[in-house]
Amino acid sequence: MAITPATLSQTDDGTPYALVYDDVYHSRAGAIAQARHVFLGGNQIPARWANRDSFVIVETGFGLGLNFLTTWATWLAQTDDERCKRLHFVSVEKHPLLKADLIRLLEPYKSELAAHTIAALVEHWPELVEGTHRLEFEQGQVILTLIFGDAETALPQLAARADAIYLDGFSPAKNPDIWSERVCQALARLSGEGTTLATWSVNGALRRRLTACGFELTLTPGFAQKREMLCGRFKERRPHPNPSMTPGHALIIGAGLAGTATAERLAARGWRCTILEANTLACGASGNKAGVIRPQPSADDNLLARLTRAGCFSTLARLERLKISGNPVDWDACGVLHLAKDADQASLMQRTVAQLKAPTELLDWVSKSQASELAGLPVAAGGWWFSLGGWVNPSDYCQQLLKASGATFIENARVSSLAHDAHGWLAHDDKGALLARGDVVVLANATAIPTLAAPFSDALPIRPARGQTTVYAAPPGPAPKTVVCRSGYWTPSIRGESTSGASFIVDDTDLTIRPREHADNLAMLAGISPDAAAALPASDDMLLQGKVGLRPVVPDRLPLVGQVPSRQPAERSSLSRAARARVPGLYVNSGYGARGILLASLCAELLASQIAGEPLPLPKDLVRAIDPMRYAHKKTSIEETHHEN
Repeated sequence: MAITPATLSQTDDGTPYALVYDDVYHSRAGAIAQARHVFLGGNQIPARWANRDSFVIVETGFGLGLNFLTTWATWLAQTDDERCKRLHFVSVEKHPLLKADLIRLLEPYKSELAAHTIAALVEHWPELVEGTHRLEFEQGQVILTLIFGDAETALPQLAARADAIYLDGFSPAKNPDIWSERVCQALARLSGEGTTLATWSVNGALRRRLTACGFELTLTPGFAQKREMLCGRFKERRPHPNPSMTPGHALIIGAGLAGTATAERLAARGWRCTILEANTLACGASGNKAGVIRPQPSADDNLLARLTRAGCFSTLARLERLKISGNPVDWDACGVLHLAKDADQASLMQRTVAQLKAPTELLDWVSKSQASELAGLPVAAGGWWFSLGGWVNPSDYCQQLLKASGATFIENARVSSLAHDAHGWLAHDDKGALLARGDVVVLANATAIPTLAAPFSDALPIRPARGQTTVYAAPPGPAPKTVVCRSGYWTPSIRGESTSGASFIVDDTDLTIRPREHADNLAMLAGISPDAAAALPASDDMLLQGKVGLRPVVPDRLPLVGQVPSRQPAERSSLSRAARARVPGLYVNSGYGARGILLASLCAELLASQIAGEPLPLPKDLVRAIDPMRYAHKKTSIEETHHEN
């Protein structure tokens, strides 16, 4: 996870200079002019993006972001008819700038570029954490996907089809890794017929590598003191790894977090959405009074840790975007404490913090006394502190996502069967009456998915997990100032009520409130703060409230996101994932378990990107980890637990 930020200096004429590479960030003759001549001009931009729904640029070194800002300024200068509808800019950076350095170094360029673009980039500059960070600008029409990490490992994990490549970086003599054979091979895999490439370097070894990888190269006049520069065009025909669909009408089954988030993300790409809900908006587990935003770190930074970290960043960004668009969500960045259960876990948690070396805003260790001060009441142990975390009102989150999507919402419309004909998909009720038609269907109806999908697929092993929350008045009952987790969660007082929970019992579908589970939740709170136990309400207090929801869980406790695998004969079960068939136009977004708040935005962005044929917001290994194809012809089982935390 650890990222080493850039160590900067400047030359006598003020050109930014990287000490680690002993090289300047751009030509002394001017960064903006170099970007226009070499990278935009060398790729025939802006002419090539005219009348395109989407245009994708891949860059090998973000640096100060001046190539991106110049490209963005060029896009802004054109009319809607002249430019692409959505501009994707994907860039890798091994040593990103600290935010303070970014502010300082971009200051001189405010006179050459639109000032609001620099301000927006600085405002949304991500935490310096390894991985993929997606930033949206211009109401989601300009999308910057920043990948912090080494290009040799990051680019092979990128799932995208580039229209243009900016091959930029420090001199091959100073930083050979960015120009290596492995990078050239990765760029070739991201290319198809018509992909172009431009770079200021005419290094002989680089030209041989690019030629061997399938690029036809030409030398053209260079910028400033450089006599020549290099342009290329990929010459092989390759199918798009994720072909796009023309925006049409999407039927989304289920109006919880998964369904409303999917509608909002598809609508941003021009899709008309209809949500069919068997009951009412956010009536299931998405209707709890509060949910928690915080990642789940691990010392080895495993798949779940990386996925929940990406989900945390995605959720925080989506909440901010909804606020900007006039759809503010009821939530609070109050911070989240995760207390150690015992001394052994405390040691492991401290080792994890030391090993990951994450920014303290994302993850820190606090002592028992520090945790007590943060919580505003005595707690039983120290633990992890997530200062970026907080609580969200899930039902309001669903409401604001629905409003932002502009989707048609039909409640009390239980879909009993799906059918497909030459014109698309049809959803019918239990009497066979047609509820709606669509070009694609997204299954986001939680535990009802396996039954509805059964005629088409047997690879969606979702099972229900009962979860009961406990809600009491606070005051007079105690409540922390932050969210506190320890085998469950405990929220601050939210409009006079504190929420805690939740039980987690697989295959229990009873929706009645149980005093025993209230008692378990209250005992969990007493364990968090023994000093506050006496002030907690009794488990049989008639004023206690709560909610029971059924969470959709999958055997490996990871989501199911992607195009649905089709039923196949047993003799084809040994085929690779790529060779196995999927159901055309049928997708799934579910299986979040107890992590709906954390994963809904990220998974919806992933699914919408897949449908639109756009660069994916996650690396390939994470996409594969949550692909429903992993369960095609695979036997599954789930063990029952009491809490998922």
